[in-house]
Amino acid sequence: MQSSIFAKWARGHHLEAYVVLPAAISLLLMAMYFSGNAFLQSIVAPDLKNMPLFSSREFGALEMLQNFFLLCIIFYSLRCSIAAKDAVVKVFALLLIFVSVFVLLEEIDYGAPFIEYITGVHGSLAQETWDRNWHNKTNASGVQNVSYLKLISNFGLLTGFVLAPLLLSSSRNRTLRLLVPSRWMIATAVLIVLLSLLAHYLDDAGHSIIAGNPGNLDKNISEFRELNMYYLFLLYLAILHERIIARQ
Repeated sequence: MQSSIFAKWARGHHLEAYVVLPAAISLLLMAMYFSGNAFLQSIVAPDLKNMPLFSSREFGALEMLQNFFLLCIIFYSLRCSIAAKDAVVKVFALLLIFVSVFVLLEEIDYGAPFIEYITGVHGSLAQETWDRNWHNKTNASGVQNVSYLKLISNFGLLTGFVLAPLLLSSSRNRTLRLLVPSRWMIATAVLIVLLSLLAHYLDDAGHSIIAGNPGNLDKNISEFRELNMYYLFLLYLAILHERIIARQ
């Protein structure tokens, strides 16, 4: 199986792939969203006529780019599962396919915004009848399921992309060495945290407010962090596929 253009570029341009590109994408989107210009903000997270905000912002550049990254993650996971001869790597890639498909379906609310856009019939925000997705549903204790997903993602970011490259990159186990991310991923993980802090700082400072109205990502500013998390996994899987090909 042949290499991809993106993966080959990433292997030869570490600084650009692991730091410059994700930073440039995020900073551009943040500059537009926090610019104070309604048109630029609407490109990132639009407020479409006759559509509730929680549906209309799904058609913005930020959410659409997230969906694109998730599709690429599915694509590279599939390529890894096909190319891998090692059973552990193949199972790992298949698991990532199922997880990424689930996350993509959750991100697009299983197609609800697109159906609502076509039909003009919109669901309500009532939590007791919420059925658009699982991650925004509130459990009996009053906590949204997304809170647990954030804990899992934070743990995975720390252990999988910071500690693992530091502690396991020289392991004698060939399969483990193959799966452990590059140490360059540590820089990407740190970048994700810094960009998330910046987005929340700008939002808390009121830079998303236009003419007294909250920004279209009000209480959802973590979407910037999600975008970078998806890029992290996309880059990891693209490089993993290159490693599999090189080893075989």
